[in-house]
Parts: sequence; structure tokens; C-alpha cells
Amino acid sequence: MKELSIFIDESGDLGEYQPHSPFYIISLVFHEQIKSIKNEVDKLDNFLDINNLKNHTIHTAPLIRQEKCYKNMDINIRSKLFRQLFNFI
Repeated sequence: MKELSIFIDESGDLGEYQPHSPFYIISLVFHEQIKSIKNEVDKLDNFLDINNLKNHTIHTAPLIRQEKCYKNMDINIRSKLFRQLFNFI
């Protein structure tokens, strides 16, 4: 039996229109479970482990803007993290 996983994420503001953030985005990722992505997940997990980010959830906006947990992170590590995430996707 085939199994399909669907991941949904959203970004934006449903409040009153603001010129600085005019869009609300919904993203969907479909993954057939029979097609393994274990190697890709392992590679990303290994990068996170090596950089003391084990079990870390990556949020791209704070990563790009150097906010929250990325505030004191070296720019080279942030860049590598962004590339690792991009390559994973």
C-alpha cells in the first residue's frame, strides 16, 4: 500500500493589509513514503549535530535576519545552515 505524506506550512499575516508584508503564503510538500529521503535527512541532521544544533527547528526568516537563536551565530555557520537547508529542499 502506498502512503503519501503531506506537509503544510504558512507564512504571513491575516490582519489588516500592510504594505511591508502584502502576501500570505501557503506551501505544501508531498512525499511518497516508499521513496526514501533518509540520506538527505541524515546529512542535515549531521550538520546540525556538528554545529551544536541537535534537534533544532530551522526558521528561515530569523536565520536570514539574524534574530532569536541566530543572533550570536557566526555568519559562516548561518550561511552554511541556509545552504544545507536549501540543498535538503
